[in-house]
Amino acid sequence: MLARRAALLAAVCLAACDATIAGGLSEQQANDVMVALDGQGVSATKEREEGGRGEPKFHVDVSPDDVPRALGVMRAADLPRTAEPGLAEVFGHGGLVPTATEERARYIAALGGDLALSIEAIDGVLDARVHVALPDAREAPLDAPSPRPRASVLIKYRRGRAPYDPQSIRALVAGAVQGMEAADVAVVGVPAPRARRPRASLVRIGPVAVTRASAPALKAILGGALVMDVVLALALVLVLARRRRA
Repeated sequence: MLARRAALLAAVCLAACDATIAGGLSEQQANDVMVALDGQGVSATKEREEGGRGEPKFHVDVSPDDVPRALGVMRAADLPRTAEPGLAEVFGHGGLVPTATEERARYIAALGGDLALSIEAIDGVLDARVHVALPDAREAPLDAPSPRPRASVLIKYRRGRAPYDPQSIRALVAGAVQGMEAADVAVVGVPAPRARRPRASLVRIGPVAVTRASAPALKAILGGALVMDVVLALALVLVLARRRRA
């Protein structure tokens, strides 16, 4: 019974020391944040948020001492990222009678969003933006050839060698737009800024030196052990007092 209470006290102390750095995230967004923080030596936990309807949401917690470093890592990696709307999202919330201009704008946005999602599926790609320019055939003269559509792609990837082939990206985008050729697609790639790996700062708890991320856990363990020692000492005093009376 005493051990259970001490363990509960330690868990409460440990949970009270956590700080939420991002909330309301999808599981994929939370996983991306966890991977980025782990890569920079920041310990973090992912917890599911209670309540709510629809898709479950998560939040990411770190030690209060690691909040500045964690926010810096997230800023360098542009996290959490919001996914570009695809065809299902854009065309699922339209008006009853949309105009031709609205339909055209929504189609272009949805097409660019779906293409961006496909490019982001490549391992090593952090973010992608696809801008599609579809000429309006109604504005072209009758005797003039129809202008071809064009597109531009901006890809942000992890530092190092680009994880994609530009020709493959051009073929992917051109194949999704009628009348577009690979030469009509411009691809621009930029590496993500290098996040400096911080040195592990140590804090002393009595004679023991640990990292800041491990300090709350050690404090909780030491606190639980202290509580158990006090309870056992009181129990021993009561036993000795009863024996003297007997």
